[in-house]
Amino acid sequence: EKCVTMMSSAVAARKAATRLPFSKQWLSIRHSSARAASASLTTVEGDDSHMHNGWAASLLAIAAATTVTTVIGTTTATPTLAEAREDIEEEEESTRILNWSGTHHVDLAPGTYHEPETQLELEALVADAYRKGQHIRPVGSALSPNGLAFDPRGMVCLSNLDKIVEINKDEMTVTVQAGARVSQVLDALRPHGLTLPNLASIAEQQIGGFVSVGAHGTGALIPPCDEFVTALTIVTPSENGVVKMTEATHGQLFRLARLGLGGLGILSEVTLKVIPAHRLVEQTSVLSRSEAKKQLPTLLKRHKHIRYMWVPYEDCVVVVTNDDENDLPLLGPGTEVSDGKGGKKKIVTAEDIKPKFSTDEQFTPLRDLLRKLLANKNDTSLDDDMINGMGFGDLRDVILASGNMLDPDHVKRCNKAEHAFWAKAGGIDLAPSDQKLQFDCGGQQWVYEVCFPSGTYGMPGTASIDFMEDLLKEIESSGLPAPAPIEQRWSSGSTSPLSPASVGPQVNESYDSKNSLFSWVGVIMYLPSEDFDPTGYRRQFITEFFKDKYCKLVRKVGEKYDIMCHWAKLEVSNDPNDSNAEVAASVRKHFGPSVVAAFNSARDKYDPKRILSSSVIDQVFDPK
Repeated sequence: EKCVTMMSSAVAARKAATRLPFSKQWLSIRHSSARAASASLTTVEGDDSHMHNGWAASLLAIAAATTVTTVIGTTTATPTLAEAREDIEEEEESTRILNWSGTHHVDLAPGTYHEPETQLELEALVADAYRKGQHIRPVGSALSPNGLAFDPRGMVCLSNLDKIVEINKDEMTVTVQAGARVSQVLDALRPHGLTLPNLASIAEQQIGGFVSVGAHGTGALIPPCDEFVTALTIVTPSENGVVKMTEATHGQLFRLARLGLGGLGILSEVTLKVIPAHRLVEQTSVLSRSEAKKQLPTLLKRHKHIRYMWVPYEDCVVVVTNDDENDLPLLGPGTEVSDGKGGKKKIVTAEDIKPKFSTDEQFTPLRDLLRKLLANKNDTSLDDDMINGMGFGDLRDVILASGNMLDPDHVKRCNKAEHAFWAKAGGIDLAPSDQKLQFDCGGQQWVYEVCFPSGTYGMPGTASIDFMEDLLKEIESSGLPAPAPIEQRWSSGSTSPLSPASVGPQVNESYDSKNSLFSWVGVIMYLPSEDFDPTGYRRQFITEFFKDKYCKLVRKVGEKYDIMCHWAKLEVSNDPNDSNAEVAASVRKHFGPSVVAAFNSARDKYDPKRILSSSVIDQVFDPK
């Protein structure tokens, strides 16, 4: 097997440069062979400094070389489709792809994994696959926790098709090849004083995957990211070939294709809306559960971006808000001054940003708990310098892994320390929006995220809090070992039929559809690193518990809230004895026969041989 990293060079470099030995497996790596993989791991374990200096320097160099910061034009002669077909090289090695969370992998036989270097190579590849009936499932950065893009029958990655095609300041759009990462697009927009309207928690997705699964950020008036798409190009394994789409030219087919799960064609080019670059004022605070409940309707309207992080077994909700520094709410963070027009406005000063507690004071509860856990096991593998050098996510991961991660009492101790950390870590910060809208998600983990309607922007209703109260009641009454946080975010609706936040078919836009509000809630269970789980048994037990207990509990609670799982976190199974056996049917029921039929009709048109499909798509849309 060949060895290639699926994660982008930039994020790989960042992790390689900062991680500690216990977190060496955080990179998503396709191992070259049993021998090469063994040698690679031995190098990491035996000579960590060599890994830091060598890998980090190499990857940083690659990241610098591949980052696109200007509009790119083509000046070379255009090859023909026949020439492009001749340039396609058959792989002579098998390939293993591991997703970022380490929860799914796929093994591909020689000649079934492809990375075309040009648009014409991609078109030739798809045309040949269509002619031969060979599978060619598109994959992006392999970030989806459920391995949505994985299929052992054949795959294609557009990592080489990552150009920024055009930045149009008049139309306020950016056109990119679908293999460009979100971070690359942000870098390209920055010199032009532009940025994307919203981000998910990370920015290393390829744009094709970013929109195809309906990624979302948070903000009651901001829709999921598929709504940013104004035009797209798909390469289809059909007689239609290359198809360019807009809302005006293709209507519902366009809306199906932009959030099409990679099932209608391989996205090769995408045009996205952009907005002026701006800085955000971020405020982090801790509320009690009753305060969070009471204040939510006001906070949703007051702040541009808001998320709640609920801490199970603790009366603690961490609230993170972000607002444009030039449009701060008067009742929000900052210092009140005159606006020069007889009124008042808020600004942020150096004194506002100054933390109330030192870093040592903030981290003391977590560091003390870790030292205690290590002392109880007579474990001396981590000295004070190493512990003091860990960030918040590292500390939480190691604390959990240092005990029984399925023991409710152990998880409660970790959650209590996390509550104490946030009580002193709150405050105000100021940074560009593309920095503040990303945040540390922690180490490898299982994630299950659901979305459900929560009223409208004008009348949020109670569903957001009712769901959380019901969920926490079930967790805490059953003693389920739920680590923090349970994250809750909000978005407006999407007109994409397959969006979890879909407003449904609209003949004419109504107030409710235009102002619809959806809540997104994600639960997690962290996975131990190899240093804490050399046999892999702990990961196996946690995986089984997460699927059999935690996810089923969320679905049980969510029945009356009309929940739909995030497509990148949806686990399905055709095994009647599996805990996910009924999930595919529930998804079909959620969207209804008309949407399912419309998607399948589009597949008949653009992928009649179903060579773009995957296990998830097959089970949801083509049940046997």
